[in-house]
Amino acid sequence: MSRAFVEIGDIQPLVDAAVEHGVDLAPFIQRSDEGGDARIEIADYFRIQRSLALASDDLTAVISSRKLTFKTGQFLIAQMQNATSLMATIEILAEHMNMMHGDTYNSVRFGDSRLALIIDDSHFPYRSRENTDFVELVGDCLTIKIHCLLDSLTEGAASAALRRIKLKRRRGETRRPQNAFWSVPLEYGAPAYELIYDFDLACAPLQIREAVDMSTDGLFSRVISHLDTRDAIDGERSIAARTRDLLEDGLSRQSDVARKLDISVATLRRRLSEEGVQFRDLLLETRLLRAEGMLKRGASVAQATEALDYSDIRAFNRAFKRWKGKTPAAFAQDFQS
Repeated sequence: MSRAFVEIGDIQPLVDAAVEHGVDLAPFIQRSDEGGDARIEIADYFRIQRSLALASDDLTAVISSRKLTFKTGQFLIAQMQNATSLMATIEILAEHMNMMHGDTYNSVRFGDSRLALIIDDSHFPYRSRENTDFVELVGDCLTIKIHCLLDSLTEGAASAALRRIKLKRRRGETRRPQNAFWSVPLEYGAPAYELIYDFDLACAPLQIREAVDMSTDGLFSRVISHLDTRDAIDGERSIAARTRDLLEDGLSRQSDVARKLDISVATLRRRLSEEGVQFRDLLLETRLLRAEGMLKRGASVAQATEALDYSDIRAFNRAFKRWKGKTPAAFAQDFQS
């Protein structure tokens, strides 16, 4: 995951609602504008929503034309603490959010070793439905909020299991800065939003130990705290470690990794060099580790070669032998025996 932002110009309906309800946005916007960029961090976007939600007594932060009071949020508390897996947490959240909103916007789908939480806002009563940019931003940020909520409740199990995100905005449009949050592949132009998790990991047993406050303040505070903690941890980790994470998540180009880290390609090269590594070496290491895992699971050398985009088997054999001291076939045979 990288640092995510929201363009100030994209949240004009929230700015207008803040004026209407007497909410001062200056502390959030001034803090983000010190460098001259007209944007705020994703955590501050949710702080603005929390302030609006509390001022209006509306859990939707005045985004919906149908008010949702904070008391309804207490509905989730007991059920959440009975969840015994990420899958159960997702199912409970989807069911009760539907009950809170009085309509079926959320559903769960299983298949192909994946579990998907589907959020279909096609018929959601947005106040500003005619403002497509704002509605798409709200949907993008909603996926982030729900994932952060799930991840905080399951102590990181949601992030470990996350595999892909589907967004409704069209493919080919300029990538919006809020979506820099995601380190997994994004699929655009979907009919609904989807958070797609590994099924086996989603079924792993867990226990939610803490009390779950799903009031307006409790829900937003949980998400904001989770984002602040994540950013603090990321800030302490080396660029090489964060680059490895992104490469393991499927990225392979320096430009894509640099964009995820919110730095330039030149800065990425310089920072890696200062830490004594080069991008190509990290990429090769990641590929070979993936190849080792495939061979251990019974994949053929040809399958590993194709999956890792090597030009031919001989090139893959040479790279693997330099790394492990033996050919992929010999490694696989030794492992099986």
